[in-house]
Amino acid sequence: MNPSTYKETLDYVYGFVDYEKLPGASPRRMNLDRIEALVEALDHPECHWPSVHVAGTKGKGSTASMIASIVHQGGYRVGLYTSPHLVSIRERIMVNGVPISEEEVSQLVDKMRPVIEYTHQESEGFASSFDIMTALAFLYFKEQNVDLAVIESGLGGRLDSTNVIKPKVCAITPIGLDHTDRLGTTIPEIAREKAGIIKRGVPTVSAPQTPDARTIIREVCRRLECSLCEVGTDIHYTIQGEDTRQQTLDIRGREQTYHHLTIPLLGEFQACNAATAIGVVELLTQHGLSISADDINRGIREVRLPGRMQVLEHQPWLILDGAHNVMAAENLTQTLQRLFPSRRSVLVLSIHQDKAVDELCRVFADYADEIVVTTRRVLRRRQADPEKVAALCRQSGTLVHVTSSVSDALEMARTITTPYDLICVTGSFALVGETMEVLQNLEPEETLSR
Repeated sequence: MNPSTYKETLDYVYGFVDYEKLPGASPRRMNLDRIEALVEALDHPECHWPSVHVAGTKGKGSTASMIASIVHQGGYRVGLYTSPHLVSIRERIMVNGVPISEEEVSQLVDKMRPVIEYTHQESEGFASSFDIMTALAFLYFKEQNVDLAVIESGLGGRLDSTNVIKPKVCAITPIGLDHTDRLGTTIPEIAREKAGIIKRGVPTVSAPQTPDARTIIREVCRRLECSLCEVGTDIHYTIQGEDTRQQTLDIRGREQTYHHLTIPLLGEFQACNAATAIGVVELLTQHGLSISADDINRGIREVRLPGRMQVLEHQPWLILDGAHNVMAAENLTQTLQRLFPSRRSVLVLSIHQDKAVDELCRVFADYADEIVVTTRRVLRRRQADPEKVAALCRQSGTLVHVTSSVSDALEMARTITTPYDLICVTGSFALVGETMEVLQNLEPEETLSR
């Protein structure tokens, strides 16, 4: 068999069912059988490296990236697995901040194909694209001989494909209502799914939670005899200053206090994520990793997270943020109001139909002076109807336009703003990724994953 090209590899991977792009879809039998069969046939690559597992509704990718950045600064080889991606699927799998190459993706998928086909025949139900990408990441981290892998849960936790790992530390970021079609319709139901990553005896760090979510997390940790470290109770952070480029923090951990940490990310929620990440790192030092206060300082300072309050231009301000649930949208709009209090704001907006569309529209419309709702060129089946989104936003009295492409939306936003105004592209990471492609004149890597 000839080696597959990168495009052939992507076509193969996305030829499997992709629950990320199917609103409300889920396997006929909800369990971990498919991913367990895959990793078993691959000789359990996930057992060849220690790991951290991160779940939550808001900030799990940011927290995972901060943990990886800090540990890398300590001189270790660190794998990072996150989702979704913005422009290239290779962003999901990194070692020391460098994405897996196209050639490595193709070579590893070719290597996995016999295993994938075999498990299809032997296990009930078909593997998903996310199952395959997760197994691919695990195999890559084994071959790269990483010292630690930081794994972000994809959707939920208890039944997420990543939940076959046996982590050294677990982390739960803030929990809110999201994926209610699959995880439950109440905070306690969703919290129980997220807390499903917690393993017996494994220490856990939790970000501040609503009372209902905190009760569930404490109950699970008590039942599984896990120590629980909570931001706001055991770890505290103070924002010393912020501007449109960065913020400065003091974080008092359980081991020591870290003064004047500079983080190139905006919003109080990123300060909370940093405190959660530091709580995890302090626990990792109890497992033999040597991480200094200087490593923590450098790791926080050097973290890069495209698509999270990312400032691209200044006249007018152009900001990209993938806020796609109500908690994220509220954090985004509050941060914009605080950092840009007197600027007229125009949002470029696209929302997935499996999100809380009505509530998201209310949050965005209550903030914006004007909104441009756009059609995306990829995965229109998941996109909420732009005309419906526009109608919902107009209920708040906001002036709303609808365009047929992201490039048209950006052009219109620039037309209706002055150099002193602000444009924010938001509502989904898919829109943020397509905006990056438009601004950089990039052809889409593929059109199946978003």
